[in-house]
Amino acid sequence: MDFTHCSLGAGVRLHLCETDKFNTITCKMFVQQNLAPDTAAATALIPALLKRGSMKFPSTRQIARELEYLHAASFSADALKIGERQLLEIYFDMIDPSLLPDGEENWKRGLATLWDIAFHPFIEGSGFRQEYFDQEKLNLRREVEGLINDKRSYALVRAAAVMCGDEPYGVYRYGSVPAIDALENAAEYRYYQELMATRPLDIFIVGKNLDLVANEIARLELPRQGVETLAPPVVRQAAEERWHVEEVPAQQTVLVLGYRTGVRYLDPGYYGLVVANGILGGFPHSKLFMNVRERSSLAYYVSSFVDGTKGVLMVNAGVSAAKVEEAVRIIKEQVDALQQGQITPEELEQTKVGLCSSIASMADDPGSVIDRNLAGLVNGEMRSFDDVLGAIKSVTAADVQAAAKTLQLDTVYVLKGSLEKE
Repeated sequence: MDFTHCSLGAGVRLHLCETDKFNTITCKMFVQQNLAPDTAAATALIPALLKRGSMKFPSTRQIARELEYLHAASFSADALKIGERQLLEIYFDMIDPSLLPDGEENWKRGLATLWDIAFHPFIEGSGFRQEYFDQEKLNLRREVEGLINDKRSYALVRAAAVMCGDEPYGVYRYGSVPAIDALENAAEYRYYQELMATRPLDIFIVGKNLDLVANEIARLELPRQGVETLAPPVVRQAAEERWHVEEVPAQQTVLVLGYRTGVRYLDPGYYGLVVANGILGGFPHSKLFMNVRERSSLAYYVSSFVDGTKGVLMVNAGVSAAKVEEAVRIIKEQVDALQQGQITPEELEQTKVGLCSSIASMADDPGSVIDRNLAGLVNGEMRSFDDVLGAIKSVTAADVQAAAKTLQLDTVYVLKGSLEKE
């Protein structure tokens, strides 16, 4: 299932996936923005404010009633981080009109509802409704402060901040507490208007009979004023290996190793890196799982992931504080083994099968059908299912070794649990 693409002008693109596999029409809109410390919090607050009310439906209760009238349609919004881009995501899902006696009226009203919530939030005076602004600003602050309660997620966020302290990648997708505290209502509304009017906007729809939906969308008003060109990601070589230890009251220590690769989504070696990451730490048969967790019993969990938009690979593990250095040594040994070409045919084949199965499973959910395009969207080249599966299947052991040789350890981050028993 792949998308057809067309321009609606002024930095707006429409992406349609025609399929009768689902009983719904699913729409996701993405507004791209440079990830930056001075705007991350402002962008992150917008989804919460949109969900509070629009000019036509000025409360969450009224929005809920309208969604119920639309045969239990769904709406949500969030802020995402892809590489060094922050994306405002707006989601809407409604039942396939062909299954309803009032189908045409239903989908037209559904699109009008989506447009009203996304482009006409509830405004009082020169800003959002003050009550909504104050409440959602406090909720966002609590969300950022509460990240520490999820030690694994907190460690990954902090490792990125340490590793890329002066790069956009080091910014958390919801911003920082000081930035949240500094937000003001009128300025937030002006920022929202600027974001929706000048940043790249992509609309994805999955379902059937989409020509009718596309024609209706083309008639809906979009508050556009041109399009801003966004910055490419910062790509750097690793400096000297750095260690950063942070102590928190916890029962377990979290270890993160951050590698720079220089290999990104558009590079020829990208899928070699994807497979290399799978062999290293992406599956239960991976080198990290087998050697760090199973054979050495050094980790409660261990895995790795690659961000091809930024060109980094991160290893993370839950370990004992007393075993940090031993765990780091064995992790480095597994990376070295990949770089030396120590890759068995079974490792290569199992990893490629696992990756292809994971990608194929995305076709079972309309939201996932859309989400698999996010890296391509941000990098300016969306690829079909068949292209991706074919690229993975064609990766050789030599490709994996070549990708592994690009790994340069930049940062070792240790979130040390001070409550661990000796």
